Amino acid sequence: MSDSASKELSNWARWGNDDQRGTLNLITPEIVKGAAGLVRTGKTYSLSVPLETHGAQWPPRHKMWRTTEFSKNKVGRNSSGDALVMHSHSGTHIDALCHIWYDDRLYNGFESSEHMTSHGVTKNSIDNVPSLVGRGVLLDIAGWKGVDHLALGEPVTADDLDACAAKQKVEIRSGDILLVRTGWINVCENDRELFDSGEPGIDESTLPWLKDHDVVAVGADNLAVEVLDSIPPEDLPVHRVGIRDLGLYLMENLDLNAMAEDRAYESLVVIAPLQITGGAGSPVNPIAIT
Repeated sequence: MSDSASKELSNWARWGNDDQRGTLNLITPEIVKGAAGLVRTGKTYSLSVPLETHGAQWPPRHKMWRTTEFSKNKVGRNSSGDALVMHSHSGTHIDALCHIWYDDRLYNGFESSEHMTSHGVTKNSIDNVPSLVGRGVLLDIAGWKGVDHLALGEPVTADDLDACAAKQKVEIRSGDILLVRTGWINVCENDRELFDSGEPGIDESTLPWLKDHDVVAVGADNLAVEVLDSIPPEDLPVHRVGIRDLGLYLMENLDLNAMAEDRAYESLVVIAPLQITGGAGSPVNPIAIT
């Protein structure tokens, strides 16, 4: 995508020159209240993958410890605990608006050279996102195409999103959290080499679509939300324009299978990032409620 096209999509200063929340500003109390009204059955779905040593992305180092005779009176009370050394983008996670930038500018024009430090970033960090709570819309692209999963490098276009939404009879509205199912997460267990070599996902054509629909966040069941012919990729246009220009949130490595099986296309979605001061992202366990 050209620089001029990126500028046309830009949300810089839309919510003020000092804004660090981006599309999160689209979620109003009215949006949350409306999303809560979608709850009919009370069924909940955890959308995260297991956070394990051999997990989907940036797996953590996990150390277990145990203490015996914990009390001074030696009554035999035992305890256990864990130590995790992990990337902020381990497993199912959300990208902060400082995660990707170019031309020395973060989202909303902040200079990366001024605000990016070895101790964390001082603008657009994940602690500006206390929560994302709103209407979740699942577009089951794999189900719509009648396949277990899309192919390596297969793009999901804006036209695909529209066609799938029409088939499912759902409407994308301002303030929505979009969940895109490609089926690719299923490849992780069956063919890890293939899973790590690239992925299907949304392409550049979806960026104007996401801006026009005022989508707050996009989550997908793959490593990077967007289509990748190879890993590492030459470019990440959805990340580059979506995060830096639109102020859009991306969530990766979701498990959307159970929702797809139930055809749970609309839900109340609750996402609570860890409040990592100066962090570039956070592991999350998104919960969808129908």
